Amino acid sequence: MSSIPSKTHRKRPRTTMVALVVAQQFLCCSGFTGVQPTSSASTAATFSRPTMTTIFFRDDNEEGHSIESSSFILPSSTQHLSTTASDLSDLPPWLSTPKSHLAFENMQTLERAMFESRFFTGSETRRLLQTIEELSEGSLQRRAGAAEFCRILVDQMEMGFSAIMAAAFHYYACVNARKSENHQVDHTVLVEELLRKHSVEESIRSIARDASRLKQLEVLAARVDMGARPDSIHAETVRKLLLSETKDWRALAIRSAACLYRMRGCESDSLTPESISCGRDALHVYAPLASRLGMHRLKNELEGAAFKLLYKRQYKAVSAQTDIAASMQTVLKQVQVDMKDMLLQDKEFSDLVQDFKVTARVKEPYSLWKKMLRYGYKSILQVPDAIALRLVLNGKRLGLNEPSAVLQARERALCYYAQKVCMTRWNPMASQPRFKDYIERPKQNGYQSLHYTAESHVADKTWMLEIQVRSGEMHRVAEFGLASHWDYKAKQAGKVSLHKLESVGSGNSDLSSNAYLCKLQEWHWQQHGGASHSEASVSSTEPASSLNDVWQNSIRERRIKDRSQQLEPYIQALTEAQSNLARDYVFVFLTPSDKRDASGRVLTLPAGACVLDALREGEKAIGCSLTGSNSGFALNGAATSITRQLSNGDVLTLPHCGNAVAA
Repeated sequence: MSSIPSKTHRKRPRTTMVALVVAQQFLCCSGFTGVQPTSSASTAATFSRPTMTTIFFRDDNEEGHSIESSSFILPSSTQHLSTTASDLSDLPPWLSTPKSHLAFENMQTLERAMFESRFFTGSETRRLLQTIEELSEGSLQRRAGAAEFCRILVDQMEMGFSAIMAAAFHYYACVNARKSENHQVDHTVLVEELLRKHSVEESIRSIARDASRLKQLEVLAARVDMGARPDSIHAETVRKLLLSETKDWRALAIRSAACLYRMRGCESDSLTPESISCGRDALHVYAPLASRLGMHRLKNELEGAAFKLLYKRQYKAVSAQTDIAASMQTVLKQVQVDMKDMLLQDKEFSDLVQDFKVTARVKEPYSLWKKMLRYGYKSILQVPDAIALRLVLNGKRLGLNEPSAVLQARERALCYYAQKVCMTRWNPMASQPRFKDYIERPKQNGYQSLHYTAESHVADKTWMLEIQVRSGEMHRVAEFGLASHWDYKAKQAGKVSLHKLESVGSGNSDLSSNAYLCKLQEWHWQQHGGASHSEASVSSTEPASSLNDVWQNSIRERRIKDRSQQLEPYIQALTEAQSNLARDYVFVFLTPSDKRDASGRVLTLPAGACVLDALREGEKAIGCSLTGSNSGFALNGAATSITRQLSNGDVLTLPHCGNAVAA
């Protein structure tokens, strides 16, 4: 029986930077001398841009051997060093905060994060830094922001090279849109302009285009729904709209990262309509989408940042009890170790279980506040599941040909047995044991698990904690939904292995097919520098030159496989949901011709709906008659008939509501 693996922490490598002092002086002073330009030829070739100076630094491992050499470029011309207040005055807070002085630091931190993630080769890291420098066109403000944005995808989301390269293009397209005099500019046009100037793989171009398409839909949704009171129905509609239009899940991940980037830029005490809108999007649109992508760290930070921004008083009240939360962590660690040791020593349990895992968590501040609000609790100690332990077990097959139904029945019995063993050590709370048997009576969404509230005595104090027990199959349903359960069952029957994913053809466009789901997995493998010839970097295809290189490549491959296996069921469930939405619904923007009219809406209609169906649905949402006239309507800017069938993302422009009523 396998136990929970302990993480081995590798010593943090030292960083030796050549010309570090010069680089720091460069950032702090108005002039820069002491390092020669890259070459006179390159300077002459780029006469329209500032002279560039290259800063090199090297990462050394414990033995002092060079692991990677990296570089990025800083402008030598002083006229490009700073950004004036007038350049930032019309920008939102996440773009207007001065960051020029952080350009070098942010680039260095991004490079360090990519190295420590073990997902990227040295050439991939250098290429990303070079791309950021080129796209910044000498602006340290933009360079600092782009490096900060890309780091979110490395640290919070563990995205791969193709996604992060696409994110860099997406960031600059969004900045250009904000600075454009034409505020109605199409984001897809701007990203195409940037892509035309750079030679990048088609996979990067595809992700960048898809992300810009989603951004454009967000802008339209915000524009037409300005007059609508934000509610759960509106948020659900926007989530479904974005999900249905997502061609590549990595584009949705980039937009989720953009939401976190905006939230980090809205941490000031002053509330503006734009920051409030960002907070609501984070809380009700992107946090749920991040959860569906399996990126729970991103989800928690989005919820926490939005909670802190929108509900300052409540956030302070919950945060004031952080000393209690620290004590909770101590309790959880102790109980977690005790539970693992107890189950390992139980012979009946050990003989019938293939493996098991015990995890612990303290509820996030936002979730705690919702629970306290719902039940009227005054302290987080009153929340029964403020701290919880979860036991997930997988039963052992007792024969090669044992039917799956027999194994599942044994796993259910083992769940009850494990709960009984736990109850002998951690007694149910006498006042509120809160026994919940979701195995016998599953929830409507298929959720199955055993819950009870126990009491633990640590440091002469009684603590309340929830203990959950479930099988591995039940856990997959709980985390990823029923779609992943059925896909897992099909894979168990077919014995699909990870290395076979590379053989899936790239021309398959059937979103509901198993081949397409496997293709998604192949994309994730490719974007991390896997076996794909189109995306592998130079360093990833070169033979290893030393034992250290072999070791580094081995770590990278193992990390990529682990991350791919972790994300796979989330992506499959997301794809299944997308396929269902595309089959069953069409999402249409209903917008008035008068820009001062705030009666627009985003409508959810059944697939195959026509203009007349949208008008009838719009009447319910807006509250005025729209079907009294057969003229004055425009579909995507052109005249249309009321029988015209609608497509996803169509924009239906209405005559002024007052005119429609009169008609």
